[in-house]
Amino acid sequence: MDRCDHGGVSFTDRVLGLLAEHPEGLSDREIADALHVNHAQANIYCRQLAREGRIARDDFARPIRNRSLDPDEPAPARSSGRSTAASQEGVDRSEAAVQDRVVSWLVAERWRVLRVADTAARERGTDIRAERAGTLLHVEVKGYPSTSYADARRAAEVKPTQPATQARVWFAGAVVKVLQLRQEYPDDEVAFAFPDVPTYRSLIRSIGTTVTGMRLSVFFVRDDGSVEAHRP
Repeated sequence: MDRCDHGGVSFTDRVLGLLAEHPEGLSDREIADALHVNHAQANIYCRQLAREGRIARDDFARPIRNRSLDPDEPAPARSSGRSTAASQEGVDRSEAAVQDRVVSWLVAERWRVLRVADTAARERGTDIRAERAGTLLHVEVKGYPSTSYADARRAAEVKPTQPATQARVWFAGAVVKVLQLRQEYPDDEVAFAFPDVPTYRSLIRSIGTTVTGMRLSVFFVRDDGSVEAHRP
């Protein structure tokens, strides 16, 4: 996902270098302004660096501040405060993980990412908004439920609702949101993004005629980060 566009220096290295100069920490917006990029791009890279344990994201206040780790400071948990919903095989299929895979794929496909909602904070609005060659894209993202709770205090408990049952509820919510986006943006591309699991494929097939008729795209996101895109 990273790019070398400033004398061979990757954007990741530019972020790390900037934070090294500001031990007090910087918000995503401050990083974006300093490096002359949009806010969404700064947010994407900072969240990725936090998941890799290379920086800390202090979220005890708003806006969240990113800072370099002290030499003796242990790396933060790789989850960086996000849901740890996963399949039985241990693959992270939470909404945040699926969102990150879609964003990485869009960047690789030369889309310019304009907005990425903070799913951990349950931020309202479109999950992903991007632009390419004058086309605007609005993406509604859903994850796949886990069998356990994300709250560490309930980690030993098993959810009473089966993941496939909960996924159908999430799917219904995604349909409502996508229909609202289609009405609000009749000339733009509007898409669903789901983990590539049988439940979601079956549900999409059940409304296939409507998806085609309303010119909706569907992105099935595989665990390896690749995306199978179905466009009208």
